[in-house]
Amino acid sequence: MSDPRVLRHVIDAITPASAAHGDAARRRVTGANAALLERLATALGGAQHTARPRTARRAIVVCAGDHGVGDPGIALGAAHPTAIAAHAIADGSAALAQIARASRAPIVLVDAGTREPAELPTSAVRLGRGPSADLTTGPALTVVDAALALEAGIALAVSLADDGLDLLAVGALGVGAEVASAALLGAALGAPPTGLGDPVAEAAGARGAAMAGASALELLAAFGGPETGVLAGLMLAAASTNVPVVLDGYATGAAALIAAVLAPHATGYLIAAHTGSFTHARILAHLGLHPVFELGLGHGEGTGAAMALPLIDHVAALASRG
Repeated sequence: MSDPRVLRHVIDAITPASAAHGDAARRRVTGANAALLERLATALGGAQHTARPRTARRAIVVCAGDHGVGDPGIALGAAHPTAIAAHAIADGSAALAQIARASRAPIVLVDAGTREPAELPTSAVRLGRGPSADLTTGPALTVVDAALALEAGIALAVSLADDGLDLLAVGALGVGAEVASAALLGAALGAPPTGLGDPVAEAAGARGAAMAGASALELLAAFGGPETGVLAGLMLAAASTNVPVVLDGYATGAAALIAAVLAPHATGYLIAAHTGSFTHARILAHLGLHPVFELGLGHGEGTGAAMALPLIDHVAALASRG
C-alpha cells in the first residue's frame, strides 16, 4: 500500500536552493573567466548549500521502464530493445559504461517496470510493477502504481545516500517514453507541443494540454511510465537532502516536470547536461534550465549526463581551492 505521508514528508523537506551559497561558489571560480563554469558553480553551490561544492560521492542511476504506447504487441524476449540496452550497460560495452568508468561513477541500473523483466541483467535493482498501459487509449498507470513509483524512487535515493552522496546523474531506457514526454510537456505548457514530426506524440501532447492544471499524481497516472515516477521520486528525495541531479534526455526531463509540479523548489536542484532531442529542449526551457552542452545526445540513457561529470568536477575543484 502507498503511504502519502512519505511523499508529503519529502516534499515538505525541500527548501529553495541557496542563492547566497550559489553566488559565493560562483565568485570562487570567476578567475577562470568562463560563464559556463560560473553558471555550474552557482547551480552546485546553491543546491548543496555551500560555497565549496563536492562531487566525490556520486552515482549514475539509469531507470528502465517501458510504455504501453510503444509496445510492439509481441514478446521479443532477449531481443527487446530495452533488454539489449540494459545488457550493454551491465557488460560494459555501452558508451555510458565506458564514460562512467573514466569518471569513476558507479552505475545503478534499475528495472522500474519493463516489458521483459526476466531478460534484464541480474544486477538490475527490481523496483517495478510492470510496464505502463497505452496512454492513447486510457490512463498509463493507476493512481496507486503512480504513487508507488514515486515512493520507490524516494526509497532508492535514501538507500544511495546511506554512505553519503554529493551528486546524482540520471538516465532512462525504454520504448514509448517520447510520447509520454510530449503529453507531459503539453500539460506543463497548457498547449499542444507542435513540430514534433510524430502524429502519435502530437496527439498525446494535445491530450496533455487538455489536462493542464491537474495534480502531479493525476498527470503521472495519465501519461507517465514507471520510470517517470521512479525518477521523479528520486529527484524529490535528492532535493530534500541538498543533492543536485544531472538530467540527460527527454525521459528524465519528463520526470523533472512531475517533480516540479509536486515541489516547485526541486528545479533548483536540477542541472541539464545537454539540449537533448525531441521534446527535451522545450522541457528545459519550461523549467528554466540552461544545458551544459548546447547539443543533443542520443536518447538519454545517461551518456550525456555522465559526459558532464568531468566538467562539474572541475568546477567543484576550482570552488574548493584555498
